[in-house]
Amino acid sequence: MIPYFEILEFGNVKKRFQLSLSNISMSNEMMSTPTIDIDGVAELLPYLRGRKEIRIYTENAIFYSNTQSVNVNTNNGVLSISCSHVIKEWEYRQVPTNYATKDKTIPQIYEDDEMKYSNEWIMSFDEKASQEVIDYVYSRQDKLSALTRTCELTPDLFWRVPLTKDKRIEVGVFGEKKNYTVSLRPSGKTNIHILEEPEINEDWSNVINLATVYANKSDSGMSSLSLREVYNDTSLQDPNFPVVIIRNNINNERDYNYIDYPKLAPNNQLEYAVIDTESVAMESGLFIEGTFAFDDLNPFSLEEDVEDEEEPVGSGNWSPQAFIDEYNGQSIDMDGVPPEQPYQCVDTFKKCLEIIGYPNPSRAIGGDGYAWNIWFNRQSLGYDAYFDYPSTPQFGDWAVFNKAGDTPYSHVAMFVSDNGNGTAQFFGQNQPQPYCTVTSISTANILGWLRVKPEFWQGTYNPESGNGVKNITDEDRIKCAKAVYDATIKKLIYARRKYQITVHTEELPSDINVGDKVRFIYDMKKFHIEECSNYMRKLIEENDWYYIVKMERNINSDGTTTGELTLEKFLRVDREGKQES
Repeated sequence: MIPYFEILEFGNVKKRFQLSLSNISMSNEMMSTPTIDIDGVAELLPYLRGRKEIRIYTENAIFYSNTQSVNVNTNNGVLSISCSHVIKEWEYRQVPTNYATKDKTIPQIYEDDEMKYSNEWIMSFDEKASQEVIDYVYSRQDKLSALTRTCELTPDLFWRVPLTKDKRIEVGVFGEKKNYTVSLRPSGKTNIHILEEPEINEDWSNVINLATVYANKSDSGMSSLSLREVYNDTSLQDPNFPVVIIRNNINNERDYNYIDYPKLAPNNQLEYAVIDTESVAMESGLFIEGTFAFDDLNPFSLEEDVEDEEEPVGSGNWSPQAFIDEYNGQSIDMDGVPPEQPYQCVDTFKKCLEIIGYPNPSRAIGGDGYAWNIWFNRQSLGYDAYFDYPSTPQFGDWAVFNKAGDTPYSHVAMFVSDNGNGTAQFFGQNQPQPYCTVTSISTANILGWLRVKPEFWQGTYNPESGNGVKNITDEDRIKCAKAVYDATIKKLIYARRKYQITVHTEELPSDINVGDKVRFIYDMKKFHIEECSNYMRKLIEENDWYYIVKMERNINSDGTTTGELTLEKFLRVDREGKQES
C-alpha cells in the first residue's frame, strides 16, 4: 500500500494525504516516546504548523503522532517532518504537589484523573502489573515521567506504546515469545530475513553489581540504613538479589557530639548493599561497587493520627501550619543581607521571631553570620524566653544544622516530618531555592532544636496535629524499604554488562513490538563468544531467544520497506543504571 496520513482535529479526520515518494523512519524503544521522521513536499506545510495530531498509515504499522518540527528546503521543495507519538502529550500535564498513593495497585492509581492524561487513553495491564502495589508520593512530575517512575519502583515492570490508531499504553513484564525467527534464511511466514551481517555492541564501562543505596547525596552515610528492614526479613528479598552488610563504622567523620535521635538517624554503624548475582557471574566473580540515590523514596502514612491531649494556651500568634500555608513558595527577607541574595534560611527563622513577638527580629545573630550561630548564641540572643530546647522534634520545631554533610554552610529550617531513614522533611528557605519549600535533609548534622514556648502558640498547643502529616509506623518503614529494594533491582539490571545485537532486516511484521521475544538464529562463533566469560558464553548459548529492546521501521522513497531490531538477553532501558555522582 502507499502510505498516507490523516490530520485530526478533536479526534475527527480533517484531511488525508498520500505519502508517495517519501522517506519514512519510525523508531520505538521501551519506556520512551516513539518518533517518526518523514520527507514530504512543501505543499503540506500549511497543514502541519503547530502541534497537529496526525495518524500515519503504513503496511504494517499505524503511527499516531503530534508534529514537533518542520523544516523546508527551499532549493528542492522537500519538507522534513519530525513527529513524536501522541503519548508525548502526557508531558504537557503534571501530577499535583505531594500526591500520595498508598496500598494501591497500578490500575487503581490510573483510575484517577490526577494521574491519567485523559479518558481518551486506553491503558492495559498484564497480570503482574494488575497486582503490583505502589506506595509513593508524586510531586509536580509531568504525567509521563510519573508513569515511568511508577514502573521504576518495581523490579520488572515497563510501559510501551503499541503502534495502533488508538491512544493506548501497555504496562507489564512483557517477554511474550513470538513465533518468529530472525535469520539469514529467506523471508517466510515466520522468518524475518537479515539483510546484512549483524552488529555487536558490548559495553561494560558502567557495570555495577554491588549497590549501596542512599536516600540522599550526603556524606552522612546513614541513609543506606533504609535497606535494614529488607535485610532482616529475607522473605522480602529476591534470592538473585540478596541484601548484605558490606562494612561497619561508617560515617567516621562524626568526631563531635550530636543528639542521638533513634528514628531520625539510627546510629548502628552498618552499611547495607544489594548484590546482583547474575551480573557478578557475568563479570567472572568480580564485584563492582556503586551507589544509587533515591531522594523521593521515604516512608509516609495516610492514616489519621490519634488525637493528643491539647494544652489550653493564651492568645499567641504562632501556628506552624499557618506559617507554611502563608509562605510556601514565597521569598522572605528580614534584614537585606547579603544584598546580592537576601533570601537566606535565617530570614525564615527571623520571620518566626517576628510572629512570636521577639523584639528586633532582624538583628544579627552574631559570629560569622551563618545559621549555626542561632544555636551557639541562643542564650546571649535571649531565645530562652521564647523557645524550649527539646531532644525529640515535633512538627513546628526549628532545627539548627552544623557545617557538614548536606549543610556545608550550616542551615536552619522548620521540622515537618520524619522520613524514617536518616532524613526528614523541613520547611525553609535557600534549600536551595531562594524561596520557601519543603525538602528532605539528612538529620545527621543537627546541633539542636528550638520549640516555640506554649504561650506564643495560636489557639491550642498541639504540635503533633494539624500539619497534615501522619504518624509513620514500622509497617510504613518496611514498605518504603521494599520499594527502595525493588527500585534498586531495576537499576542493577540496567547496569549489567551490555551485549546487544543489531540486525538490519526486511519488512517487520505488524504484531511484534519492543519487549517481545524472538529467536535469533545465527552462528554465534563468528562473534568470538569463546572469548567471553564462561557464564556469559553459557547465557548466549543456552537458548536463542532474545528480547527486542529497540526497533525501527523504514520505508524508502522507492517503496522498499526495511526494519532494524536491537536484541538483548535482558529487558532493560539503556539510558538508566549509571552510578550516582
